[in-house]
Amino acid sequence: MKMRTGGLIVVGILLVALYFFNRRDIEVVSMKPFVMHRISTAGGELQGVIVLNNPNLLSSTIKSLHEKFYLNGILLGILDNDISQGIPGLKETEFPVSIRFSNSDYQKGLEADAQHNPDTIIMVTGDIEFQNLFKSGKTLVQQSAVITHEKP
Repeated sequence: MKMRTGGLIVVGILLVALYFFNRRDIEVVSMKPFVMHRISTAGGELQGVIVLNNPNLLSSTIKSLHEKFYLNGILLGILDNDISQGIPGLKETEFPVSIRFSNSDYQKGLEADAQHNPDTIIMVTGDIEFQNLFKSGKTLVQQSAVITHEKP
């Protein structure tokens, strides 16, 4: 009988520990520079990588990415991706993202650069839905990254 009670106490302690070590939100660490590719005379594609950190002990699931891409205030495109991808605990994970856009929107964004910055900066806003063992939620995305152009 003492073994059974001791076992139940140990299981209870482990469940409480799992609860407290798996309740943190997924964090957006950074966005790596985007690479622009011309895919036709009418449009292009931006390819980049978003870096996420899972501070939880166990893995979490990224349910969806909802992001908007702006070039100097001009909306280039919207990414709505339901991915349901697991990411390991206590690690950073990289997710590739890409968005296609029209050349006219890209040119409008370049012309809207009032300071004539030498670097082309893309702003990414939105949210990432996640779920872990005891909690689900959203992490807000508010990042910027440099755009580099593909070498011909």
